[in-house]
Amino acid sequence: MERVFAKWGALEASVLVSYGDELVLGLWPSGLFAYNGSEWRQIYEPKELGFSAWSYEIFRGRLYIGAGTYSSGLVLEYDGNEVREVLRVPDGAGGGGGLFEAMSAIGGTLYAGRRNEVWASQDGERWSKVFEFRTGKGVYLIGEQGGSLYVFEGEPIRPPSRVYALSGSTASERVYGDVGAFRSHTPGSRSSYRGYLVVADFDGRVYFFRNFELWEVYSFASRYEVRGNVAVRPKKVGDILLLASGTGTGVAETHGELVAYLGGEWRRLLTLPLNIHDVEVYGEHIYLACNSPALPLRHGYNTSYCCVLRLPIDALKDL
Repeated sequence: MERVFAKWGALEASVLVSYGDELVLGLWPSGLFAYNGSEWRQIYEPKELGFSAWSYEIFRGRLYIGAGTYSSGLVLEYDGNEVREVLRVPDGAGGGGGLFEAMSAIGGTLYAGRRNEVWASQDGERWSKVFEFRTGKGVYLIGEQGGSLYVFEGEPIRPPSRVYALSGSTASERVYGDVGAFRSHTPGSRSSYRGYLVVADFDGRVYFFRNFELWEVYSFASRYEVRGNVAVRPKKVGDILLLASGTGTGVAETHGELVAYLGGEWRRLLTLPLNIHDVEVYGEHIYLACNSPALPLRHGYNTSYCCVLRLPIDALKDL
C-alpha cells in the first residue's frame, strides 16, 4: 500500500470516483481534485465557506457532484476540463442540512436529494423539485426497483427513519423505528447488487433492501467502540460489493475497514488507523479516501488529515 495524496487541514475525504481517464477526489472544505495517475490538480476551489461534497453520478457523459456550503446546496458538473455549478439552492450545510448527499441517474433522469426534497433534471441543466417530505432529514440514497424510485432518509441521526417509494404521482412510505439514519451516498446503480439495493445505518449494520423489506447481511457494530455514528459506504465494483467504513464527523475513534462480498461470502481485506469514507478502482489499483478524526471545537472543527491510499487491484482478483 502507498500514499498518493495527503493534505493537512482538510476535514474529510468524502468523494472518490473514476471519471474518464481521471480519479476525482472531494475534500471538505478544500474543493475538488483530479488525478491522472501521476499528478494531482485542483479542479474546483470553493467560493464560500464550509464546502463539502458527498455524492456523485455520471450522466450523459459528464460527472455530477452533490455538494454544499454553509449557505447553499450545490450540484456541480465536470466535463473533464472545468467544473461549473448547474444548481444552487439556499441552505447547504451537511449532516442533514441542505447539502445534496444523494445522486442517481435512473431512466434518463438525474436525481439529487437533500433535506426534505428530491430534485430532478433530464439534461443536467434545468432542474425542478419533484418530491418533498417534512421530517427534516436528508436524503442519502436514491435507487430504483420494479419501476419505483426509492428515497432513503439520512441524518440527523435519530430514529425513526423512512424510505419513500415514488411511482408516477403516487408516493408511499415505510417507517423503520430502530434505524437512526440510513447511510450510502453512492449512486443507485453502484448500490444495487443482484436485485437488491444495499444500504447501511449509522450503527454499522448493512442491509439488502427490496420492496420495503430489510435483510441485515453484515455488521460493523462490534468492531467499533463508538455507537450511532459509524460511517459505511457500500459500493459495487464489477461483480464485487465493497464496504468502506469509518466513523462520522466529531468522533474521536479512528478506525477504517474495507470489506468485500462475493459469492455469498464476506471477507475483510484490511483494517487501518484511519477512517475510510470512499473506495474506487482506477487503473490497476484500488484507491481509498481516508481521514483522521474531525473533532468539534466551539466554532467549527479542528484541523484534520486526509489522504488517498492505493493498493494493487490483485487484492480483488484473488477473491
